[in-house]
Amino acid sequence: MSSYQSSTSVNADPHFIFEFIAKPENINRYVPCIESADLGMGDVIHIKGACSHGEFRGVGGFHVDEEHLRLRWDSRANLNYRGWIKVTPAEGHAEVALFLEFDPGMDLSANREFAHLLKEHPVSIQDEMGKALSHIKEICESALAAV
Repeated sequence: MSSYQSSTSVNADPHFIFEFIAKPENINRYVPCIESADLGMGDVIHIKGACSHGEFRGVGGFHVDEEHLRLRWDSRANLNYRGWIKVTPAEGHAEVALFLEFDPGMDLSANREFAHLLKEHPVSIQDEMGKALSHIKEICESALAAV
């Protein structure tokens, strides 16, 4: 299992931030490799994107916990991928934490690719997390400054 975590401080209302990140149509605005995301039936999300390994499409779970300002997701593919974003109120700002976790699945060839991705590219995963958090910060702070 491999896991990654990062966080940032955002000078915006925690509920405003959460409302922004919890809408699937906004995911491509803050996750660099996602081109589009839309909800399916129930808690299912469909994503489309491109990364250094090429284009991809995925199906996963998408769970919005408004009470705790927490958004969780997971992959419904061979790769056991999951993560969450939590917005925590603080004095005059909010802390936004992002967590990702990867486990191999049952398919041996997919597991070899999975191992390669994690061994060869752990810095890029952490970098992409930092970019996502920076985008959330920039978008939410800019939106409030424009009001």
